[in-house]
Amino acid sequence: MGQRTWTPHEAAAALPLVRRIVDDLVNGYRRWREAVEAFEYATSGTRADAPSGEADRLMIDAQRFAAEIDGLRNELARLDIRVTRVDHGLVAFRSERDGLVVPLLWAPAMPAPSYDWPAGVPAYGTSISWPSRAQLVAGKRSRA
Repeated sequence: MGQRTWTPHEAAAALPLVRRIVDDLVNGYRRWREAVEAFEYATSGTRADAPSGEADRLMIDAQRFAAEIDGLRNELARLDIRVTRVDHGLVAFRSERDGLVVPLLWAPAMPAPSYDWPAGVPAYGTSISWPSRAQLVAGKRSRA
């Protein structure tokens, strides 16, 4: 991130461009997840001595979607906007409030950028649906 700070008015004025980029980012992320899941399914029945052409194609698709996501994140970074939750399209504009540098948040479901965390977006955890090895699941350590 650069050092640009955004006022709420400036961030709101940038939303037409930011919205298009974030919409592409969220759609790309969804397509990437679908490609990864399809790849994992396609490889579940393969062996090292019998590779799957379908799995290879799906891996290439997933890599292409990942590159598109990286490009969109970089596009936002050039505007000094950080992607906070790619799955929800949550972005943070670097802003100042009461003399402190704080994030000004926006997601597609929000009418305007806000200093408050948006409802419906989990504040903690990962953007993936399964737990990591370090997370507790129902009071027990995950065996994933």
